Amino acid sequence: MRKQLMLLTALLLISCPIFAQEEDSGESSSGGMAGAGDLLFEVTGTPFSGTSLLDFSEFRARYFITEDMAVRLGMEMNLNNNQQTPDVVTNDSFYGLMPGFEYHFVNDGPFRSYVAGDLMWGQRIASRKSSTGPTVLGANFDPDPAFGPNPTPTSIIQNRAYNQFGFRASIGAEYYFGKRFYVGGEVGFQYLNRSNKEVFVDGESFQDATKTSFGYLDTSNILKIGFRFLNF
Repeated sequence: MRKQLMLLTALLLISCPIFAQEEDSGESSSGGMAGAGDLLFEVTGTPFSGTSLLDFSEFRARYFITEDMAVRLGMEMNLNNNQQTPDVVTNDSFYGLMPGFEYHFVNDGPFRSYVAGDLMWGQRIASRKSSTGPTVLGANFDPDPAFGPNPTPTSIIQNRAYNQFGFRASIGAEYYFGKRFYVGGEVGFQYLNRSNKEVFVDGESFQDATKTSFGYLDTSNILKIGFRFLNF
């Protein structure tokens, strides 16, 4: 959470001098809203879903090819290295990239609506390293308390490392306050193919790699806050 707050603070600091500048009347062909040649940055999240006011999801860059079409790139990162005891360090980190495309239906006044499609790639890295107990690669667990004194290769392993690929189809809307700042949100359907990595305990294979696929309604970007950064 601290890293996410630092990211949002950095975005606001970058945007402050931009908001203070006066724009030329011809800077954007859309009269203050995003138009051809505009570069925008935004953060997305879900309000009231966890212990904080906003659970952040993605940092996203968008570039408008025309007033109605834009390409975008979403990024997600969660670095979680935790030294639980002096001799145990766990790692549960995730990286994701989501390149996509938007088509805008309404481009009238401060309100816009659109549909979007994204390709999705993600990687989770999980491990448990210990100088006195078992060292696990490919998952984040202690086999003794997790599965009892005699874990087996058929035990259900949580927090596994994986690679995943998929796609997302979304509908969204946004409202522009003046020439720079906007808020909005989107919901969509997401489908993923996930390859869980092989799990090793103390260098010995404990469970083979597995594969699964699933789809679900994605509401992680139900709120987004952004600003128009540059016009090329």
